Amino acid sequence: NETALRIRSLERGDSGVYGARIKLQPALVEDQTFNLSVYESVPSPRTRSQLLASTLEWCNLTLQCQGSGKGAVNVTWRRDSLTWDPLPGRHQLSPDGTTLRVNLPPTAANVTYACTVSNPADHKVALFDLQTICQGGG
Repeated sequence: NETALRIRSLERGDSGVYGARIKLQPALVEDQTFNLSVYESVPSPRTRSQLLASTLEWCNLTLQCQGSGKGAVNVTWRRDSLTWDPLPGRHQLSPDGTTLRVNLPPTAANVTYACTVSNPADHKVALFDLQTICQGGG
């Protein structure tokens, strides 16, 4: 016999521990607890790019990606569709993970960086086209 509790129109205040008492037979009762965490949707990230210097040899820029809204969000970075693997001397990530400094030769700038802001329930992605930034200044 399957029984379910459905809670609609959840709000953050509905987070907490819920209990259930299951009567299997008149003399057999089982108590269970469930921890419910309610998260808000993640707003689109606030982004900013800044071209620090562009020469024939190097394109030096910063990419900024921040989450907003209530609750903590994680910020992660990817290069093209690959998991981002920082190259020593070419990438520098701020301690809070929101700002990425990139130093690449223009011939290697034909890439897209993506930042993802997420919580356990939702995620949003912002894209940075480095070639456009290096050539156009932002």
